Amino acid sequence: MARKIQRSYIREILDAINEETISFAGGLPNEKLFPMEQLKQASNEVLKNSLSMQYSKSQGLDGLREHIAKIYNKKFDFPTTKDEILITTGSQQAFDIIAKTFIEDEIFVQTPTYIGALSAFKVLDLKVKGFNNHSCLNRELKKSSAVYIMSDFQNPTSESIDEVNREIIAHVLEKNGPILIEDGAYSLLDFEGEIKKPISAMYENSFHLGSFSKIVAPGLRVGWIRAKKELISQILSSKEALDLHTPTFNQMILNEYLNQFDVFEHIKTVRDDYKSKMEFMAKCFNKYIPSFQFEVPKGGMFIYGKFEQDTFELAKKAIENNIAFVPAKVFFHNNQDSCEARFNFTNSTFEQIERGVNKIAELLEEYKIKEAG
Repeated sequence: MARKIQRSYIREILDAINEETISFAGGLPNEKLFPMEQLKQASNEVLKNSLSMQYSKSQGLDGLREHIAKIYNKKFDFPTTKDEILITTGSQQAFDIIAKTFIEDEIFVQTPTYIGALSAFKVLDLKVKGFNNHSCLNRELKKSSAVYIMSDFQNPTSESIDEVNREIIAHVLEKNGPILIEDGAYSLLDFEGEIKKPISAMYENSFHLGSFSKIVAPGLRVGWIRAKKELISQILSSKEALDLHTPTFNQMILNEYLNQFDVFEHIKTVRDDYKSKMEFMAKCFNKYIPSFQFEVPKGGMFIYGKFEQDTFELAKKAIENNIAFVPAKVFFHNNQDSCEARFNFTNSTFEQIERGVNKIAELLEEYKIKEAG
């Protein structure tokens, strides 16, 4: 009998929305900011080379891996060579590759945590446990365990781990010796352009994940894993078993784009746009739903906060009214009920943000009247 595998709640929402829907649901970048002209130039150059349509190395193109290694050296203060980079088909693929190769039984995740990671771990029948702080990890970790962490602008909460606690967590990991999977999907999206050193830079038995999805374009489906050479060699066979290699053409486009253009100039444009959208959404929440409690994020793509009502039911009512957001229940490893919710601000216009938040406020009023009656 086939195992019943549940789809991601967010992917189901994205399938259900239409042109009329104001979506705060998915972590979609603003497509109006994709560097289309630059990518066209890069694509035209790449298409002159027939090797762009050929099979290529399982670990990824040398040139692209060199570009990524430079980002670690110059921006993350994390000494890295191209041999310590493996190109993946989106960073989502990294969870499967690493888990199949290294995780024996259990993995600890932040509470709440990224739904895509939860799905990847659960489909492999791993025991998923939640943790709130390093003290919890210190008590329960075993050498055979694994840990999944987003240190920067965590999805869904947008919280970051400060430098002191990164060092403490690295010490806890060093003491217990588990595998660390550190997801850096949003690390370059600090609104002020600050970049913190990853925990992985302080702990060798680790994999640091990155992606071009949030900083260039997700449709290219190119991500990477940064780990010491011996670990890369061990996960290479799992990568080959999945797809042999990430599409050559997509890798070559990104490599040529990075050869010709400064990706950090583009990232600055993205950060500025996202900061203004975030500030406007925060202003709308304060204006229309003052009871919604949230911390103003310093980067990333989401506002996460708490209502006075159960958000799973509110989300159902909202989607009936062509407004989509994600109730926090789906981000918990045990699906616990929650009054919290996540809102994406990057892929909506200012007008859509105001109209959407205002509509949610109206639904809340209807909810209160119904309860009172």
